[in-house]
Amino acid sequence: MNSFFDSIEDDEDDVASPILATAFDILPAVLVQAAVSPDQMALITGSGTFCLAVEVPSAEWVNPIMRYLISIGDWESRFSKSAPSRSKSQADDISSQSVVRNLAKGGRVLGVVANLDLLPPALRSSADLTLRLHTPSPAVIMKVIEAVAGPCPQDVPADLGAGLGFDQIVACLRAGSSSQDCIDRLTRIGKDRKTTDLMVSDVPELGQLHGYGEAMTWAAQLAEDLEAWRRGELAMADLQTAVILASASGLGKTTFIRSVARTTGLPLVATSVSQWFASSNGHLDGVIKQIDEVFAQARSLAPAILFLDECDALPSRIGLDSRNRDFWLPVVAHMLTTLDGAISGQTKDLIIVGATNHPETLDPALCRPGRLSRIIHIGLPDESALAGIIRQHLGPDLQGIDLSVAARLAHGCTGADVTGYVKLARAIARAAKRPMELDDLLDAIAPPEQRPPEHLHRIAVHEAGHALVAHALRLGQVRSISIVSRGIAGGFCHIENDGYAPTRAILEDYVVQVLGGRAAEEVILGEAGTGAGGHERSDLAAATRDLALLRLSLGLGDQLIYRGSREDVGRVLALDPAVSTAVEADLRRLYGRALEIVRNNREAVEAITEELLARRHVGGERFLEIVGSNSILGGQSNG
Repeated sequence: MNSFFDSIEDDEDDVASPILATAFDILPAVLVQAAVSPDQMALITGSGTFCLAVEVPSAEWVNPIMRYLISIGDWESRFSKSAPSRSKSQADDISSQSVVRNLAKGGRVLGVVANLDLLPPALRSSADLTLRLHTPSPAVIMKVIEAVAGPCPQDVPADLGAGLGFDQIVACLRAGSSSQDCIDRLTRIGKDRKTTDLMVSDVPELGQLHGYGEAMTWAAQLAEDLEAWRRGELAMADLQTAVILASASGLGKTTFIRSVARTTGLPLVATSVSQWFASSNGHLDGVIKQIDEVFAQARSLAPAILFLDECDALPSRIGLDSRNRDFWLPVVAHMLTTLDGAISGQTKDLIIVGATNHPETLDPALCRPGRLSRIIHIGLPDESALAGIIRQHLGPDLQGIDLSVAARLAHGCTGADVTGYVKLARAIARAAKRPMELDDLLDAIAPPEQRPPEHLHRIAVHEAGHALVAHALRLGQVRSISIVSRGIAGGFCHIENDGYAPTRAILEDYVVQVLGGRAAEEVILGEAGTGAGGHERSDLAAATRDLALLRLSLGLGDQLIYRGSREDVGRVLALDPAVSTAVEADLRRLYGRALEIVRNNREAVEAITEELLARRHVGGERFLEIVGSNSILGGQSNG
């Protein structure tokens, strides 16, 4: 035979022809034999020209499978690789040329890799037979046990050896043991792998979570597919194992991924950009070393979940200034390269999940196909989900109590908010030296009103105006309206829509809705108050930004030139009187439309206001009942 290709990573002593005697040698043989037909085995062991490409379950299977195939066949050229090279090397070129040369002269070529993409292109494309070996099924393991220790008992666990690697399986199948001893060891180590660690021991399993929508659908499918993989029915490459979870803060992304780890029984490795700095000297070489160490830790535990929290802290290269470019470009490039290796081949048994509050700021290369291309958005929980979240956090408290009122009052809140409410309710009960009561929880969610009646009336009118204008312009479904104070907000109106504004007309309709609260105050109360402005999250701030962006970056104003992003709006308005004047004119015009809609539907606005003052919260169904008894006129719409 010719010598090994230069890219073979292990000593040639490791692939010497074995004597089949122990599980170390029997397991690869049984795995291959179970995957091929008699005719295919004849080609493998024959003498004619033949090219065989083999993909093994993971890197640790490369040498055992190569060793077995060398023992049963003659190969002029042999290639094995378990991980991608950091860059294209001369050895890669030599390997590819050797394949072509040996095939051209009618030789026999063997390639064994952890991912078919690691093969030289000529070997991969010209293979006469491509084998994709999966992790051993219980049937394969039982055959090995019988060869090592004798007949197996009839009652064998259906998930025997599930998720275990080559070394773990072989270490359990010892010569001199009984078949039951071997099975017991495999069962025990399998349970150990599924034992939750401290990071996930205090979270509920997926079935007990509420309000995660599309993310829950993904997780449930992942859990099901992992069970199929453990049974040998699916390859890990067939699973959707690379996603980003995106949501506002407080919606439980971290809790969710910990629950996924607990439910699937997979180890969880969590990391973040801030951790790379905290765990290193903060210099370029230290941060890059931390990236390598995190991925190496995850690979050592694979199959495992690698959680990249706050991945928006890895800056997009598009917006880097000259001062930060020299540091961040190498970090981002190294991260992307490492991620490629993890997803495409060297650790394809890793599930990689990113999390961000700001998906729009991610580097586009991080989200391209082949990396973390699927972004799953987690929205605010609805009332049904909130009831489940409240019940979960209450534990033994308020058993058998209807929580629908609490969920209704909490509409628009996050899971993190609910956690705080339950703690406060318990504190109220402790202070009164009695068990918790429903009123304690309701008071925590919606504290007794302390604001003056006239101020509360104005807030109710304002929120009713938002809801009515949105409904009149058909901008989405009004899910809830509330005058319960939340932080700096005196109330809120939750309108469900996709936020998609493909034209200037639709974007202007959204601005009209934003101005609807102020318009309602002016129409119903005679003058507008300060509630529409005052801070960067106010109605006037939002309307101003949207109309300025229409002119500055969306090309929907008088000019096509791009002049700045959302963050640049304030600067441009301050420095360019022409833009400021145009935006003010737009605001005045659209505010006039909002006034017209409110005037045309004054009775409906007043009816919603009265309901809010009486109940503090109006749900979507009740809102439709109120407006259904009042004729709704939508002012002249551009949409």
